[in-house]
Amino acid sequence: MAMRTRRGNSAERNGAPYPARDAMGDADAEMEVAPAPVRRGGRDAAGREAGREGGGRRGERGSGGGGGGSGHGGGGGHGGGGGSGDMPAFLERIARGNNLTKIGASTNPRDTAQLIAAQARMPVECPCLMAVGPQSCNQATKAICIARTYLKLSEDVDIAFQPEFIHLDLSDTSGLSLPIVKKARREAAPDGAGVSKMQTLKVASATDAKVLAGAIAIAARQSDRVQMVAIGAGSVNQAVKGIAIARQYLETEGLDLTCRPEFVDVGTEEGSGGQTTTAIKLVVLVEQC
Repeated sequence: MAMRTRRGNSAERNGAPYPARDAMGDADAEMEVAPAPVRRGGRDAAGREAGREGGGRRGERGSGGGGGGSGHGGGGGHGGGGGSGDMPAFLERIARGNNLTKIGASTNPRDTAQLIAAQARMPVECPCLMAVGPQSCNQATKAICIARTYLKLSEDVDIAFQPEFIHLDLSDTSGLSLPIVKKARREAAPDGAGVSKMQTLKVASATDAKVLAGAIAIAARQSDRVQMVAIGAGSVNQAVKGIAIARQYLETEGLDLTCRPEFVDVGTEEGSGGQTTTAIKLVVLVEQC
């Protein structure tokens, strides 16, 4: 409206009649609002202000690097999702004083083996496994066997475990605690006098764990080596319990036991066509306390 008034005044001063609306058509509407001038090669004030705000936000994201990284916005750079300080989850758990891993009857031993191997490679203690029942004990022992296989492929470190009994709260049921310790890798000894002292004990699910523990303790006192072969969850459970009881027998004598489990193929009964089955061999080593 203001621009129309100015045109009218100008027309009166020049002595020319003001044109009718229908003569100007839409051109008059287009001339009512003139576009704001834009500097060549730049933006208007509002655009520059928005750019400064956006640049500030980009700078803040860049310095963060996506949650701790030193990289470029939104998770880039060295850190990615956790930055250069991104550490395995078990380190936070260990820092809280919790290095216990409970093993159930349906626990996947490979998943537990990956955790054991990862901690064995780090400058931290290996986890302590807790198992209640034959099937859980079998899964825990399998996990240690698999972890030893992982470590054997790329590392000089080896692991062993030292079973002991634990009493569960509010229950008369006892379970097994399997603390895992790091050991230097030892190659198998060649055939000779040392190997001739190795005693091989076959363990069944009906084997008396106390009788087995007595045999292990006697061999330990004589500096003989013992290895047990077990097939099935019940047999493995009795073998591990035998080691735990034998450790109690030797506790006052300054001796202790560690166990290094591994998978072995053993022949089945005669008449099966020479077929083999996978068993667990538990090599028991004697240590001075």
